[in-house]
This record gives sequence, structure tokens and C-alpha cells, in this order.
Amino acid sequence: MKKILSLVMALIVMIAVSVPMATLAGEETAGADNTTVKSETGEVVETVEAVETVESVEPVTVIDTLTLEKAYETIEEHNQELKLMNDKINLYEKQYQEAVDRSNWARGKSIGGDEEQNVTYRKEELLYPKQRLLELDGAKHEREEKLKELKAGVKKQYLEIGVFQEELANTQSELAALDKTIEQTQTQINSGSLPQSALKPYDAQRVQMLSRIETTQRQISLNLKGLERDLGVKLAGQTKLEPLAGEPVLFDDGDIANEISKAWEDSYDYLSQQGQLELAEIECDIIRYNTYIDNNLNQLHQLEASVSNNQAKLEQVKPNLEATLWNKYYELKNLEGDLEIEKINLEDAEYTLSITQSKEGLGTAKESSVVDDTIALNQQKVKLQKAINAYSLAVDELNSLLIK
Repeated sequence: MKKILSLVMALIVMIAVSVPMATLAGEETAGADNTTVKSETGEVVETVEAVETVESVEPVTVIDTLTLEKAYETIEEHNQELKLMNDKINLYEKQYQEAVDRSNWARGKSIGGDEEQNVTYRKEELLYPKQRLLELDGAKHEREEKLKELKAGVKKQYLEIGVFQEELANTQSELAALDKTIEQTQTQINSGSLPQSALKPYDAQRVQMLSRIETTQRQISLNLKGLERDLGVKLAGQTKLEPLAGEPVLFDDGDIANEISKAWEDSYDYLSQQGQLELAEIECDIIRYNTYIDNNLNQLHQLEASVSNNQAKLEQVKPNLEATLWNKYYELKNLEGDLEIEKINLEDAEYTLSITQSKEGLGTAKESSVVDDTIALNQQKVKLQKAINAYSLAVDELNSLLIK
């Protein structure tokens, strides 16, 4: 009996030891998933196990050297607006395919005496697929125009940065020359040959030059940010932009009259308006041949008016486009004239500098005169580059309208 009693007491002790202290205190411990805990008062409290999360971030493309062609490729790869337009095109393609499938299903279907349903069948068969196709073509054209706009904007900013960098270098050279003049003037002041007031004009010039340097640096920074936005990438702090090589190719206007007169034939405006006219004619015919005309005279008259309006718009495409193209062509010819003038001005600046350098060699011209003429030459180079850039952008625009 004593042995049995001893065994029972030992078992009780083992059970007591195996029970968690929290349970003896009236708490319910959390399970393996650590989701709930019961407090001493018996209230159940929800808990969340801490989990370290890592957000997926799209890698940022950083460019340290950029050419214009590389910039165009980058637009296609990374520009966010184009990506959204691609999604829109994909959606329209799906809707167009659904309309084609529905058209095949509705082909030949009719219900005797059910005029409204028969009109619906004919629209599904004949009208809706063409509407969806026109929407799809419109979305594709919208993307093409956006790409053209982005490329033109990127090229403009790209070229402007090159000009700003030249202007910055020129101003810094001018500042260095001015500082040298100030130093020489200060020497003369120290020797008593010039009054202290001799520095005042130079001080004002120096402030203006420093302001120009700051403004030009800010313009470069703004253009770089614009490039980043349009390209959809990050440009390194010292991104090198490769200059465009050679002189601009002059626009070939040998057959301009013929090119302008034919440009409307393949233009989106003409093809789109032609599609709108076709839709209006189809809808008009559906009502005319699938309903009792006496019951739908008002609707038919409205549709016939729509056909007439679309026909009138179609007829206006050619003269409107021709007027636009001739205006762009004359603007281009004016820019071509400006370009030739700046070339002549550059030749004059080069000739003036060479004469001044020869006089300096003979001792009949001061060194400062050579510096001044060198600055004038560099400024003229910038003016010529601006004229080249304006002409190049205008050529691109006219060519895109002519659809060569």
C-alpha cells in the first residue's frame, strides 16, 4: 500500500512540474503561430508576429554617357507615358478582337418582326468591329505622335544643353580675362598711376558675368531634369552628352510642291476622317434597310446629316494640311536664311581676329584687343550653333508632316 501511495504522489508532482507557470497564473499562452494571447483577466488579444518585408522597387537606370540616338532608344524603353499607351493599345486590341468574334456570331442572324433586335444584330455584325478598329488605330496614332513629340523635345533639350555649355565656357573665359584686367588695374592703382575708382566699371561687369554663369548652370540643370523625365532614367551627375557631328543636311525642296500636294493621301487625319465617314454611312444604311422608315424618319435624317458633315470634314483635310505644310516650309526657308547669315558673321569674326593677331605680332595692337576679338568669335560660334539647331528641328518637323 505504501508503495502505491508513493507512486501516486510522485505522479502528482510530475504533473505539477509539467504545467507552464503562465497557466497556473490564469494565462493562456500563444500557440506556435504567436497569433493570440489571453491576459490575466481572460481577454483575448490579437497579436501579429513581426515580419520583415522588402518592397520590390523597379531598378533605376543610370546613364553617364549619352548620344542622341541612345536617347531615342531610351525613350522607347523607359518612358512611362509610352508604357501606359502600350497598355491602352493592348486593351483596344482585345476589344477589337471581341468585336470581330461578336460580328462573326451575329452574321446572318435575324428575328422576324423584331426590328430593334435586328438592328442590334446588324450593328454587331457591320458597325462595331469598324468602330473598335478605328479606336485601335487612333490609340496607335496617339502613341506615334507622342513618340514624335518626345523625340523632338529631347533633341531640343539635348541641343540646348550643348549651347549652354558653350556659353558657360565662354563666360568663364571672359571672367578670367576680366580678372586679369582687374589685377593689372589694381597694380596701377597701387603704383599711384590710376585712382581707386578705376575698378568700379570692372566690378559691375564681374557681377554680371557671375550672374550669367549662375543662370546658365541653372538652365543646364533644368534641361538635364527634363531629359530625365522624358527618357525615364537617371542621368549621372556629370553625364557626358556627345555632340552631333558635322553640318546640318539642308532640306531637299526640289520637289516640294508635289510632296505637299500628295501628303494628305496617307495622312492620319485623312484616313481617320474617311473611317468616320464610313461608320456614319454604315449606321445610316442599317437604319434604312432594317427598319420601317416611317417610324424612324428623325433618326434617319440625323444619320444622313452626320454623313454629310463627315463628308465635308473629309474634303477639308487636303486644303488644311497643304496650308499647314506651306507655312512650315516658308518658316524653314527663313531659318535657312538665318543660318547662312550666321555663317557669314562667323567668317567675319574669324577674319577680324586674324587681323588683330597680325597687328599684335607687329606691335600695333594690344593683347586685350586679341582677347576681345577671341571672345567675339566664340560668341558668334554660339549664335551659329543656335541657328543650326533651330534649322535642324524645323527640318525634322516638316519631314514628319510630309511622311516621307
